[in-house]
Amino acid sequence: MESNILIEEQSPLCPIIAFVEESNHCVYFYLMEHPDSEERRFRTVWVRNYGEALDDISSVEDMRSGLPPRLPAPFCAHPDGAQKLEPEKLEIVWFEEGDAAALLYEEDILAIIPGWGGNDEYPGYARDCIEMTPYGMPLGTPSENVLFKRVEQARQFWRSWDEESWPQLQASLLQATENKLGKHKKYYAIDGGSWPPKAIVMMEQGDITYVVTLGVSLVPQPVVEQYTEEPEKHRRIELALALPTVLLQKNEQGILRYISGLTNIPWEQITWIGHGHTVDTDQFLGNDEEFAAIMLVQSPEHAPDIPFVPYRGDDISLLWIVPITGAEHEYIMQYSSMELMQKVKKTAVNSLWLFDGQAKFAL
Repeated sequence: MESNILIEEQSPLCPIIAFVEESNHCVYFYLMEHPDSEERRFRTVWVRNYGEALDDISSVEDMRSGLPPRLPAPFCAHPDGAQKLEPEKLEIVWFEEGDAAALLYEEDILAIIPGWGGNDEYPGYARDCIEMTPYGMPLGTPSENVLFKRVEQARQFWRSWDEESWPQLQASLLQATENKLGKHKKYYAIDGGSWPPKAIVMMEQGDITYVVTLGVSLVPQPVVEQYTEEPEKHRRIELALALPTVLLQKNEQGILRYISGLTNIPWEQITWIGHGHTVDTDQFLGNDEEFAAIMLVQSPEHAPDIPFVPYRGDDISLLWIVPITGAEHEYIMQYSSMELMQKVKKTAVNSLWLFDGQAKFAL
């Protein structure tokens, strides 16, 4: 049987291509991450056999030939072979994070590759798989598998998005920010005209300028649920930076470009950023090379608290950008950011969130 791609689609957020391929009398659903990079990798799940299933897992010859293995009969809901899929009846539904997807056929879920699935340990879920195998896990029913609900929520999200969706969230985020920090002086769109929309606003209080993002929280970050039992508290974020206006003016455009770039990291790299995470930087203050990275801090003591309204059932976390020196960054790499925060200088305890051009930690 010749290989044939039935459907192919790009993730709306991440460098991932989803496609369904029929080959060797069977069908597989694939997510190809970073397709144009040396880091390219595939996540996969078996979908169905077209031909009669084998009695056991004897895929070595197929794999040596570069062919996808058919699911053995004891694990297959249709051991004599299922109907061929008609491409026009297939639909790919991306999870809201953009790093996972479900395959539907005539509105019914055939397979799901969650953010943590499609690998050797968890190969993904398939409706026609009835026992755990290296190629797929049983999909189960909506009462047994919470991913059914996730898929439906994602479908509703994508279908409900229209030209009025962003202004509503934008107004909510901006109002919460201005209620705490005053009317914004500058507003910059940082989405490059592409979806999802997002912006940076700047407010001044005396000689301090606040830089706050709006819209990063529109979509949840990937893979958060793999690292915490409460993903709803961490997957939606906005970023903030506070510094004297005179310091900002040293490299205003560079700092704004850097913050804009930070907002892309979770989806471009299929990862997440949160409290205590660090990111390299290049000359945060122009020619000043002392600050080699930034650390993100949630709710530092005495920082302005912006009470964002929860979005789609999730909290929106405000992460403050704290520039750190090369030595401080090396300390974090050797120990941890939590250890570093125990060494904050007494003079900086109440102003960790305010960047004044000085190192905040005693090493």
